[in-house]
Parts: sequence; structure tokens; C-alpha cells
Amino acid sequence: MRKLLRLFLLDLRLLTKNKTFYLKLILFPSVLILILGTVFSDSSSQIKTFNVAFYNSDKGTYEGTEFVSLGKVLRDNVFKQKDMERIVNLKEAASYKQGKQLLKDGQVAVFVYVPEGFTKAAMKNEQTNIVLMGDNDKPLDKEIVATILDRFSASVRTQNVEQSTLLQTISSKGNIPKDKIEKVMSQISGNKELSLKIREVPTNKAAVPIDAMQYYSIAMVVMFSIMTAFVLVHSIVDEKQSHTLFRIKSTPTLNIQYVLGKLFGIILSVVIQMVIVIIISRVVFQMKWGNYFDLLVITIVYAFAIGSIILLWGFTAKDHVTVSSLASPVLYIFSFLGGSFITKSGLPDSLRVIQEIIPNGKAINSYLKVCQGAGLDGMYIDLLELIGIGLIFIIFNIMVYSGKRWSKRAIYSHGKKPAETDVSK
Repeated sequence: MRKLLRLFLLDLRLLTKNKTFYLKLILFPSVLILILGTVFSDSSSQIKTFNVAFYNSDKGTYEGTEFVSLGKVLRDNVFKQKDMERIVNLKEAASYKQGKQLLKDGQVAVFVYVPEGFTKAAMKNEQTNIVLMGDNDKPLDKEIVATILDRFSASVRTQNVEQSTLLQTISSKGNIPKDKIEKVMSQISGNKELSLKIREVPTNKAAVPIDAMQYYSIAMVVMFSIMTAFVLVHSIVDEKQSHTLFRIKSTPTLNIQYVLGKLFGIILSVVIQMVIVIIISRVVFQMKWGNYFDLLVITIVYAFAIGSIILLWGFTAKDHVTVSSLASPVLYIFSFLGGSFITKSGLPDSLRVIQEIIPNGKAINSYLKVCQGAGLDGMYIDLLELIGIGLIFIIFNIMVYSGKRWSKRAIYSHGKKPAETDVSK
């Protein structure tokens, strides 16, 4: 254990003397978080209250009988409900022309028009539409209102079926005066309890929603950790070319001690990155990350898994070019599939399966669960799988390192004599 600690401290001392360590491992993630915070703190990336113009010309009459106007129901029971007022600021227009003018002048983001005879057409299952117009520069606001109208239309169709079914049942039981049937139908139209209501049941009642700033902060840290690991494995190539590895092999140092010493350096660097990103995002943008102990555990486990994978490439690489040639493909492919560039919900089902398998995808999912208030109990399977991946590649690393003959003869085989070896790397 003492030798392992000595190797780790020696490697860390050499690492801190390298200016690249501070540039790529600390400065880049810090600048990126500041850029992300500036972008996602802008109003265009958040859902805020927006203005909606509304005009209803629907009278709500059907075969001479006064019914509840569906246009009024949409206005009073949907757009003016308490929860909806937090998002939609409804402005009633005096006419269709005025509503269009409000939209044209930019005073509202969306204009909703309920045409005359809408209730009658809906009751008779005839073709009818609610007119929806939106500002092209505010597609999110229009999409929100479109979703509200779709839900309302589904509720109207359900109510229609209820009324028709009940009417058929009453009619089949004998001759009932028309005025009584119309009275029953009128009562149904005004009864909110008969129509279908879609209940939203969250899987976790204490779940906290994730915003874009939180997601991409996590995604970028996970992506940079891959680059960090590749930067650090260059030190193995340095030790090969400067014959330091040959001298280490001649000492009684165990193979596993050397491998774990290198891996601990990667783990520490990834943890430092994560701590810096958390501090900056918390102090500057008041971002909430959740339980810090859980975050630390996830970071260590993930760094152990991804570090052991990339460390294997460092032991097999002949020079710096070999290491760098694989860094970019792995970084971009893993980041894309893991959900760093495109949110995991935006990936197709076939790629989403891969996202849940690869180490950086598991890390992103685990971080998101912590931000949503879940504990380690909800992600222990992913953590165990990451530990398993790390242990498998640790065995491969030890086998490769043990099988290599870090002697001068091995260096000659690469076409270089000791005097010709580039020790500047």
C-alpha cells in the first residue's frame, strides 16, 4: 500500500507540473460551464408566462336548445384555471380581426379562435376546427397551446360518446318526452365529472424536474472525463520513451501497484473536474445538484470504469500519435451515444439501448437521478455494472503490462536506439 501511494504521489507531482493539466482538465470545463450557464439562463431556453389572444364566436345552441358553449368551457375551465395562469396570460379579443392584429403586432405569442357553430358541429360529430395561429419566432409557446387544445378536443370527443350512449339507453326504454331528453343532455354538457380526465401520476412523487442547464452541465463533465483520461495516459508513453518504465520494472514494484497508481491519478483528476464544475455552477448560477456524497460516489465509480478502459489503450500504444489517433473517435462516438450531444430522450429507441449500456451513459443517468432527488438505492445496479466493467479492464491492464518486456531490446524493436529516443515527450 505504501508503494502504491508513493507511485500515485509521484505521478501526481509530475502531473501538476504539466501546464496541459490545468488547461484541459480545469480551465476548459470551467469556461464551458460559464458558457452553458449564460446560454441556458436566457429566457428563450425556459418556459415563462406568455400572452394568448382568445376570441369565441360560438353561441352553444343545438336544435333550438341552449347548451354550454364549448368555447366558453375552453376559456373558463381550461385557460383560466389556476395552474394554467402560471404559463398562459389570456387576453380576450373583441373580434377575429383584433386577435389577428394582436398577433401581428407581437403583443401575443398565440391567437386561438373558436368559430361559430363549434358546439353544434361537435355535438353532431361533424367536422370542425379551432383556429390556432402562432408567432413563428416562438414555436415553443405555440406547441404548448396546441397540446392544450388537443387534450381539450379529446375530452369533447369522450363527452360526445357519453351523451350518445346515454341517449340511446334512454330512448330504448320507451317513449320519453323530447324536452326531458334535452334537459338530460343539457345537464350532461354542464357536468364536468362525466368527461374523461387524464391523470398525471409521477413515478416518483418527490422527483425534481431537470432543466437544460443541469442536463448539459452533467453531460459535458462526463464528456470531458473521457478527454481527461486520454490526456493522462500519455504519461505511460512518456515513461516508455524515457526508459522510466524499464527502471520501474526492475524494482520490486508489483504490476498491480503500477496499474492502480495510474488509475488513481485519472480518478482524482475526474473528481477535481466534477468539484470545480459543481462549485462554479452552484455559486454563479445557483444550480442544485442534489446529494454531494452520492455525486462523489458516482464520480469515483465512473472514473474507475472509464479510466480502466482508456488505460488499456495507453499500455498498448507505441507512441503519442497512437494514443491521440483513438482519442477523437472514442470521445465523439461515446459522447454522442451516451447522451452528451443529444439528450437521451431525443435518441431513437435503438440508440437509447446503447446509451443505457455504455459507461458514460450510465454515469449521466445516475447523475440525473441524484439531481431529481433519488438516492444510491435507485442506481445501485448501474454502479455495480460500472464497477464490474472497471474490474474486467483492470485485469486486462495487468495482463498487458505484465506481458510487455520494457527492456532496451523492446525499444530497439520499434526502430529506435536509446540515444535516438525522444525524451521531450
